[in-house]
Amino acid sequence: MLQGWPLTFGAGVALLVLGILVGRALTLAVDRRKGRCTTDEKPHYLLGLNYLISNQRELAMVELSQAVRGETDAIEAYLALGNLFREKGQVERAIDIHKSLLHRAHITELGRMQALFSLGLDFKKAGLVDRAERTLLELVRRDPENLSGWHCLGKVYEEMGRWQEAIDILQRIQSITGARDNRLLASLWTERGRQALADGDQQSALSHFQMAVRLDADYEPARIGTGDCLMATGDTDAALAQWEKALGDNAAWAGDALLRMAVACEGAENLSRLESACAMVLERHPSSWRAMSVQAGLHHERGEDEEAREVLTRALFERPGSLTVQRALWQTFAAENLDWADLGGLLDRASREAKLVDPYVCLRCGFKSTQAFPRCPHCHEWNTLAEEQA
Repeated sequence: MLQGWPLTFGAGVALLVLGILVGRALTLAVDRRKGRCTTDEKPHYLLGLNYLISNQRELAMVELSQAVRGETDAIEAYLALGNLFREKGQVERAIDIHKSLLHRAHITELGRMQALFSLGLDFKKAGLVDRAERTLLELVRRDPENLSGWHCLGKVYEEMGRWQEAIDILQRIQSITGARDNRLLASLWTERGRQALADGDQQSALSHFQMAVRLDADYEPARIGTGDCLMATGDTDAALAQWEKALGDNAAWAGDALLRMAVACEGAENLSRLESACAMVLERHPSSWRAMSVQAGLHHERGEDEEAREVLTRALFERPGSLTVQRALWQTFAAENLDWADLGGLLDRASREAKLVDPYVCLRCGFKSTQAFPRCPHCHEWNTLAEEQA
């Protein structure tokens, strides 16, 4: 399956570079046995390799810099040095090194492929996505089976928001490997739908979300997006049905879908449906403070303020730092004509001024957001959303 490739892409690149260097070292060892060179002739390259293997990158850069000064034909040393510069944030130096390799008259085809790939990564790191696209397209044109090139090109299209191209790339990768990753493909179709919905094209958005659902019926963001489209057309019942199908194993997405249902279920005819949804989420996720908050709202609608306060107190125990829960709790106290109404007003002002309230979190990099996200805006990994732990 391809589910792991977005998480291991960087490691794969590192292993590729390490493999190149190890191959170079083995070549040197063979040459020494044949009497063509001695250890003294390439000490900096070998030291740089040793430092790179032991993860001492600063020392590796020093030795590899010495190596390329003494031997202009050391393609692998140039590649490794450029990659180290990129990782250190010195992207311009990395670009210069890798571009210089492409201008060599006698570079091998394999060396050219390696230089193109490294240059594509350089441009991507620098944010020059147009140039990264052109470089990687040249790479896969020359080598249509180059999986690393296709993977990187797909990431470039994701950063550019060109979701159809990203979908085409993933399908090309799947045809090469013979494996399928329907969850990742559904994620891309979902992003295309979210983009169309943001552009006001509800019909296209609905079509894209439905495609994602056909690929993976359990993918919650696709179900939520489908519900959003249906709600925008006034089909509340169909929207609620889609959001109910998003009340699955992921507590974060279940809470997000439930909050949408709470907004849609304003009429008394839908309150029982919302109550059943709350019970379903709490059965699967007993500590879901978002579900408790919605459940408390149902009690408040019925005038059951004491019951609402009890549910909110449990929610506050699960999420002590939640301004959303605290605000609802103080409003309940105020509705019961308790003496703490002034404190409720103060907390209401504090909650309006808060910059980050009850965030979702990325399990990969720790990025926090008040909005649920299928793809982390920071590390760009897919389907890493979770509730922030209290």
